[in-house]
Amino acid sequence: MNPDQVLLQRFSGAPLVIDSNPLAVALNARMMSLDRVAGTVRLVFNPGPEFVQGRGVLQGGIVSTMLDFAAAYAALATLPEGQTAATATITVNFQGAVKAGEVVATGTVERAGKRLIFVRAQIHGEGDRILAAATSVMTVLPDGPPPV
Repeated sequence: MNPDQVLLQRFSGAPLVIDSNPLAVALNARMMSLDRVAGTVRLVFNPGPEFVQGRGVLQGGIVSTMLDFAAAYAALATLPEGQTAATATITVNFQGAVKAGEVVATGTVERAGKRLIFVRAQIHGEGDRILAAATSVMTVLPDGPPPV
């Protein structure tokens, strides 16, 4: 089973360290909330100094990665056992600098079909201002090892 699906099954409503993915571990990721019916997730990251550029802002690829995590977990939350999802496309729009420190990312399923799941993800700053947003299409796949 996809280790991220296993992590979602462990979520009980209390903050949960995301230990199912080495990059999530490096970004000090935690799952704060999850609603499988609505297809929503709230994650918190606390990236270390290795991800910070000049002027104390996070590198754009890392911001994109956090958005991808939020989109992926939202999509995975809606799938039944035996299915997983992979990012087919992601479009990221930066609307402000994401500063080093605690970063909150949300993911929301917009529409889920049998083969594709459409998701949006956002990172908010002070005053709930959107700093970065992504739209993503996830491909639904059977769970298990990839074909050789």
